[in-house]
Amino acid sequence: MPCKALILDIDGTLIMHGAPCASPAVVKAVQAVQKRGIPVILATGRTSFAATPAILGGIRPDYGVYTNGALILDGAGKVLFEDFFTPQQMYTLVDFCEDYDYSLAFCFNDAYYVYVEYQQMHDIYATLTGHNEYVLDGEDQDRHLKSMPYAAFVSMPLEAVKAYGEKYPGLRFTPYDPTLYDVYKPENTKADGLRRLLGQLGIDPADTIAVGDGLNDLEMLEMAGCGIAMANASDALKAVADRVAPDVREDGLATILNEIFGGEA
Repeated sequence: MPCKALILDIDGTLIMHGAPCASPAVVKAVQAVQKRGIPVILATGRTSFAATPAILGGIRPDYGVYTNGALILDGAGKVLFEDFFTPQQMYTLVDFCEDYDYSLAFCFNDAYYVYVEYQQMHDIYATLTGHNEYVLDGEDQDRHLKSMPYAAFVSMPLEAVKAYGEKYPGLRFTPYDPTLYDVYKPENTKADGLRRLLGQLGIDPADTIAVGDGLNDLEMLEMAGCGIAMANASDALKAVADRVAPDVREDGLATILNEIFGGEA
């Protein structure tokens, strides 16, 4: 199939969990695709300040769909789309997490601000991503007075997620692992953001290749002409994928891109 855009998740796909940046082999393979004139689009739960060229190993994406679709930027950082939590969505989440001491971070346009249980979340980000310099103490709970957040990240058990959803419907919780969740508006999935962007670019989703490993990549892989799950992905994601790439710990993204585009083994 002709590929008019390559769509990449970051954590568990482009970068190994806990690693500070993408490996040289992955960087080389992604840049080789760009040299062919094919735009590379990031589609991630991260926001732009957590996906800098340094973190990406030197990769400079042509576009980015960030915070699970709530923020879309071009390669120069121009905002093409953004959507925010409503005050009610934010306040109810804060109140619930404060009642049970669940660590809660909100993704704003300049940093992650932790409104509940800062130290715990600060440590979580260091373990998951190798970075926590952009995770700030927001327990004064006043950052939203400047602008509302795009999304949130919370540490809570599954039963609490279910209880919250029953009491306050309207937000989507997607597991990053069994006790950590991306929280975002249901209309702002990665697939939704990609459809908005691809529509602006005049690219049919059927002419794209998308690679991911998480449950927040499921609709994205279903949407793409060729959906590729990493070997470290869940069985649910592999079930909807057209192909499975080797594990991220084995530079699986580099392997599958070189295979598809004829790069180095």
